[in-house]
Amino acid sequence: MRKIWITLFLALGCGLSARAQEVTYALPQTTLTVKVEVEQESFIAGPYAAYAKKLLNLDVREKDGQSCTVTALELIPGVEADPNALFTCDADNANLLALSAQGLVALQDRADASTLSWRFLPPAGNGFTGTITNPDKEETRISYKTVQTEEGVIQVPVEHKVKQAKNAEDKAAEAAEMVLQVRKDRLNIVSGDTDANYAGEAMSAALRELDRIEEEYLALFCGRSVKHTNVFYFDVIPDPDLHVQRYLAFRLTDNGPVPDGVKGVPYYVELEPQPMNFPEDNRPKGKPTVIRYRIPVVCNVHLTRDGQRLLNARVPVFQLGMEAILSQYK
Repeated sequence: MRKIWITLFLALGCGLSARAQEVTYALPQTTLTVKVEVEQESFIAGPYAAYAKKLLNLDVREKDGQSCTVTALELIPGVEADPNALFTCDADNANLLALSAQGLVALQDRADASTLSWRFLPPAGNGFTGTITNPDKEETRISYKTVQTEEGVIQVPVEHKVKQAKNAEDKAAEAAEMVLQVRKDRLNIVSGDTDANYAGEAMSAALRELDRIEEEYLALFCGRSVKHTNVFYFDVIPDPDLHVQRYLAFRLTDNGPVPDGVKGVPYYVELEPQPMNFPEDNRPKGKPTVIRYRIPVVCNVHLTRDGQRLLNARVPVFQLGMEAILSQYK
């Protein structure tokens, strides 16, 4: 009985030792990251835009709006562990494994690991909050007062100063008058038709101040645009089960690029795998598998919009390639 127990303990110990030498690894997969740089513009219409044509003969936008323009595109390939392709192998045979942030990954050659790329605003407040023009206006009204004199009853005119709030057109007219006056003053300074003598830096300073004042008042009619640049990233992971390798990267809307949605201009990533000859499996039956790895297929990758190719690249994609097996020969 003692010999039987000793034999069982030795067998169990050997089994635990063998299992302790096993490691879990993953096959690699390629990810395609689309880097999008966009310029977003928020337009704030001027409060006097409706009067720009009448008072200054300017055609301007009368409604607020937003727009978004793509200024740069970049396709960045990367490699990561495929969580759906996990296997185990003997630690002594892990000569094709490379350590990554996601664990061990099987490659054709561990030296390849060093050459691969491993991967893991509201508009600014620039509205027209204040007012440049005086919100009130003063009118002189004349009324007639009845006065008894020796010659009889007469009507005597009496002036009254009355203050009342200006309407939008009154304020627009005042702002337009200021713009025209600034332009007149600029012309007088340049032509020398002024009482003051402007020369050298004094003239330059005066003209800069007139430009600033004109721009400030014109903004009340033409509005203001607030522009800022943002960078977005969208990941595409090719799926080997799809017959057509075409993926929606993002949609461009007035509020910026979004990963998906009904509205917006779609941008697609399209892959064209190059032909690859898959060899037949001629291994003798019963030959054990030491490790599995993937041989990537080179794909012609295109980033398109409305059928137009914006970017072209050649990228090796692991999951669309061939899964190979390293066997142990006896």
